[in-house]
Amino acid sequence: RDRFSPMAWEEVSQGGGNKLAGLCVDRNGSIFVASAGSGEIMQVPMEDSEGRDLVPFGFTGGVPSAMAFDNENALFVADFAFKCVLSKPLDDTEWVPVVADYEGRQFYGPNSVCFANNGTLFFTDSGPMGDTSLASPKGSVFCVSQEDRLLKPLALECLAHPSGIAARGDGSVVFVAETMANRVLRFVKRSNDVYHCSVYHQFNGGVGPTAIALDSTGRLFVARYEFAELGEASIRGLVSILDDAGSLSREVLAPGPEVLGMAVADNGEGGETLYVAEQSSGKVYSMPLASLEET
Repeated sequence: RDRFSPMAWEEVSQGGGNKLAGLCVDRNGSIFVASAGSGEIMQVPMEDSEGRDLVPFGFTGGVPSAMAFDNENALFVADFAFKCVLSKPLDDTEWVPVVADYEGRQFYGPNSVCFANNGTLFFTDSGPMGDTSLASPKGSVFCVSQEDRLLKPLALECLAHPSGIAARGDGSVVFVAETMANRVLRFVKRSNDVYHCSVYHQFNGGVGPTAIALDSTGRLFVARYEFAELGEASIRGLVSILDDAGSLSREVLAPGPEVLGMAVADNGEGGETLYVAEQSSGKVYSMPLASLEET
């Protein structure tokens, strides 16, 4: 397995956040990251900006974990403190709860959100780390379809800290990082509109996968989290790359052990760039995907 030096990563931001978590890109190519410790959504400075610090963009007043933009560029945020998914159109000032419970049962706390091309919203419900564990696998995966706006479970109270989520195309295939089981799950929508779940890839070592992202070729990038408290000699955060069959094709040394946010974005030069938010350093990093082909 090929592993790259951390020097392959470029610092995109150098400060301004508190406990960085989920990361996403809007329709204009702007990059945003959740600052869970301050309750803010932060914007990553553009290349021509004077400073390198993250810029405040919005404040939920809770503990934002991750966010995504829909087809109309409205922002949706998974928030641990409010235990719901919040939404705010860009021209509004108020956050509105989109979903807060399933059949009268309050969520543990949505972890990550994503949209399919057809506007279907997918999200994981894990609560903060420790709420849904191997000893208490009560995490879930839900969707809200664009057609009927109904909340439906893909997996109900049976997962050990489901975190990162990514949908392929129209949402007929959905990938979920189940952190504490150290694996990536795949949900496939069959002709009867029922999703079937299977293990897409099983990892070993470290804590487990957290953030995930798809590139335009269908490769799945998986951030593998480790506890920073283990010390410099032990920690090795990784970004693993899975091919379209779920097999491990490459591994890249992450810029730090606690990558909780990840996104792939068009770089405007005919290629794509991978962005990650690393919590222990409080920084956002990038790496052109073209560099994977050059080594």
